[in-house]
Amino acid sequence: MTGWAEKYRPKTLDEIVGNPTAVAELRKWAAAWDKGRPDKRAVILQGDPGIGKTSAALALGNEMGWSAVEMNASDSRNAEAIRRVATRGAVLQTFTETGEFVRSREGGRKLIILDEADNVFGREDKGGIGAIVEMIQETRQPVILVANDYYALTRRSSSLKRLCKTIKFQGVHEDAMKNILRTIASKEGVDIADEVLEVIVERSSGDLRSAINDLESLALGKRSVLAEATRALGYRDRARTIFPVLEEILRSGDARRARDAVRELDESPEDLILWVDQNLGHEFSRPDDLVRGYEALSRADIYLGRTRRRQRYGLWSYASEMMSSGVAVARKGRARGSQLEFPYYLIQMSRSRAQRGARNSLAKKLALALHVSQALVRSELLPTIRTLFEGDEELRVHLTAELGLDEREAAFLLNETETSHAVKHLLEKAAKVRGPGSAPGEGRLSSFDEEDDAD
Repeated sequence: MTGWAEKYRPKTLDEIVGNPTAVAELRKWAAAWDKGRPDKRAVILQGDPGIGKTSAALALGNEMGWSAVEMNASDSRNAEAIRRVATRGAVLQTFTETGEFVRSREGGRKLIILDEADNVFGREDKGGIGAIVEMIQETRQPVILVANDYYALTRRSSSLKRLCKTIKFQGVHEDAMKNILRTIASKEGVDIADEVLEVIVERSSGDLRSAINDLESLALGKRSVLAEATRALGYRDRARTIFPVLEEILRSGDARRARDAVRELDESPEDLILWVDQNLGHEFSRPDDLVRGYEALSRADIYLGRTRRRQRYGLWSYASEMMSSGVAVARKGRARGSQLEFPYYLIQMSRSRAQRGARNSLAKKLALALHVSQALVRSELLPTIRTLFEGDEELRVHLTAELGLDEREAAFLLNETETSHAVKHLLEKAAKVRGPGSAPGEGRLSSFDEEDDAD
């Protein structure tokens, strides 16, 4: 039996509730495809879960007459799966429902939808981000990436920011949500008390999908639902994400709202202070606001230092108060409303960890092949090998093939990103040298051994 959330999913963009600006931007992007290929071949729909992002993508395809090719979190999300389903769908032409071939220029298009794109990160998703970037670069069809956490998606590959248009969806307003729930209840022949709607809407925190699911759980099989029924819902633990919390701290000017938002955030004060520090200077435009803001932040840092030295974590509450309420009331002028940024320090640390991981795995392979210790490779041999690797293409290709270097290791030696053309080109050449079905050499550089034997 179809759930109510799916049963009443919007069929057109006009039925999408609460995001007129986002819908208008999405329509404008789609219209650009009718005039040719737009500057941005893909869009990222970002926002909290359950607010209509996937529904908007499907409604757009229905409205434009585009057939949808959809992948979601339940699918395999590795590079091969993405290339097989999404890339081929994006590059190839399309057919009508009756099987008739229709060229893109005649209006026949496919809409590639990658839902929960920010979840392509695990070990099983190896190469998935690179495949997404490749798909967008090569596509002849419109592509939509749906992401709950925009920064989790884009920090893995900066190319996505450059290649994609970003459209932000907001949570559905309470009044609009109540109207939708009343309409659904009426169509299902159920009388809902206003008190029930109040509880459902408050509990949903802007998540329309969860509100509809709650309504269905209370009303299914009944003719009326009274206030007492809401006791069955229990409490939904909905932890706040970092960016709405930053908006409360830097833009609300309300000490209580900022403090309450931080209390609902699953983030330690040690990490939160980095986020506030990264964005405070962009949001506060007046010099006196900056002075007061950084004064509050410095006091928070003093409490964090005392916490570390004395191991008295009760001081964390004082630090949280200063970096939330203290910063919020420091601003007297207007906030700029600029794009919130991921802390540069955390980005550098993440890159450093990734580089250390690539260096260590590379050292292990080289140590096995050269019959030396990994410490010797890291301390003395790696700089020389890196120089040779960058300057000699034949050596570069054969070394990659023999050692079975992956994207991270090849990118480390070339000083490139994993998704760069140079790394992709190198791995393709190495695969041809190695041949289909063959495994990389184990413990020896066989091509160079052969040269020694010939001498």
